[in-house]
Amino acid sequence: MGKNITLRLDESVIRQAKHAAVEQDQSLSEWITNLITRTVSKKTRSLSAREKALQRMKRGFHLGGEPLSREQAHER
Repeated sequence: MGKNITLRLDESVIRQAKHAAVEQDQSLSEWITNLITRTVSKKTRSLSAREKALQRMKRGFHLGGEPLSREQAHER
């Protein structure tokens, strides 16, 4: 079982959130829990993907062949 938290929101925001929760056949508590869980999960996946990409960049990529000479690189 999770811990309870207290949020202070404007009445209009609460009313809109309740409607959004009802549209998804959820209680307001379930709706907020799912929203926060998805957001945190997305952030975690994003950081993980970023770290993997940086590691690949540090290793570099083998593109085959020898490096081009300056003349070859600037050939038209």
